[in-house]
Amino acid sequence: MTGKLSKDSAKVSNEEPYFISGNTTLTKCCSFDSGTAEVYKENNRLLRVPQPNIALSNSSDLSQSNDDKYGWSDFQGEIATKVADFLRPHFDQVVLLLGAGASIVPKKKKDDSGSGDATPNDSYGLPMSGILKAIDDELSASGSGFYSMDYMKQLAFPNGLPSPDDNDLESILSQFEKAEEFVPEDNSENYTVTLKQIRKIIVDKTKYGFDDQCMKHLALINFFNRKVSDGNKLSIVTTNYDTLIEEAAAKGSYTVFDGFTFSDTPVFDAKMFDWNLVKDVPNLKTREVIYDKKVMNLLKIHGSLTWKKDDKVRTVRRVSKLENLDSPLLIFPSTNKYEQSYRAPYSDLFYKFRELLNRPRTLLVTVGFSFGDTHIFEMVNDALRHNDGLSMLFTNYSIDSDESSNLGKLKQLIDEGYRVAFLRAALNDDLPTYLKMDENA
Repeated sequence: MTGKLSKDSAKVSNEEPYFISGNTTLTKCCSFDSGTAEVYKENNRLLRVPQPNIALSNSSDLSQSNDDKYGWSDFQGEIATKVADFLRPHFDQVVLLLGAGASIVPKKKKDDSGSGDATPNDSYGLPMSGILKAIDDELSASGSGFYSMDYMKQLAFPNGLPSPDDNDLESILSQFEKAEEFVPEDNSENYTVTLKQIRKIIVDKTKYGFDDQCMKHLALINFFNRKVSDGNKLSIVTTNYDTLIEEAAAKGSYTVFDGFTFSDTPVFDAKMFDWNLVKDVPNLKTREVIYDKKVMNLLKIHGSLTWKKDDKVRTVRRVSKLENLDSPLLIFPSTNKYEQSYRAPYSDLFYKFRELLNRPRTLLVTVGFSFGDTHIFEMVNDALRHNDGLSMLFTNYSIDSDESSNLGKLKQLIDEGYRVAFLRAALNDDLPTYLKMDENA
């Protein structure tokens, strides 16, 4: 059902934007008159109201029967139409940027009324706050043999503990690392052992596997792979350590170019991204080739559970996940990650990412990535401002932002006329509905 707009501005409260683009904002809110009934807006005009007897003043065409109510499912259809319009232009290539939110599975998906439980299922991905809590719980457990988080903070913050606003994993781990060489000698050994344990817990919390019953990574790959023109590859860039993309791609029979050689003991070689899979056309008079459509690039710009450094030959190897590496090659969440991104192999991956963003007729879709990493924000922001052929669809469970934040600055590009849209959706919840993805893929 397409929503009908009222003639008057809507008087509402508790507004939650779900889709924002250059000429459209779709919002869920509460009726000002009732205070409880949900209503839906496009820009500043009401779509159909959900109750038959609720109408704004001076509007004679909004009353409707119980059989003609405008509800949550209708609003979702409205969003899906706007998203389809945004994705309608032809793109030669698609780049997906996945963050921690792409690995989170809610305890209960939204139902037909829009209600659900977004609390992360702790069997799968966790937000940084969830990992921080897991670290705190494990270190504080009786008999753990490690310093508690509170005591680590006392040692690392000698001039006073951080405020609650600074109580996030990245800032805390950064300070722990900076303070390591200044910890009193009596505490130094246990401090270092506990810091190593914190990194181990972070790794352990990303060792879940792909579950096609609740994860939609393969459906996402299939959907956007169909939008890539012949001769190009779908490219997925991720800051996640987990192997969900690799496992989903294997289930879908995709060939993945991840920068490692196709050998028994794969080693990193950035030139692998330049290759593709083709076959000759059986015609002696031509030299045409057919490109394999099930081919994709994977750039794991913060490392992977399956990477290890081989100091003997000064290279990076990829191993089976079954090896269960104790110390995989990763960029951990700290301010030091900006410096590490300029080292091999990360520098090669960031160079490739930048190159992809500067190609013409490119669609960038972010999934569960909030742009907390300033170096990545700057790269994307710069590409959007200088590449007229780049469009971006930002998707996340929340699209609220402060104007001074990285996300707020990207949202300002919409007002400046750049082809950017924001969609409130999570991959393993309602994103498939808005993209009309085949969830059984």
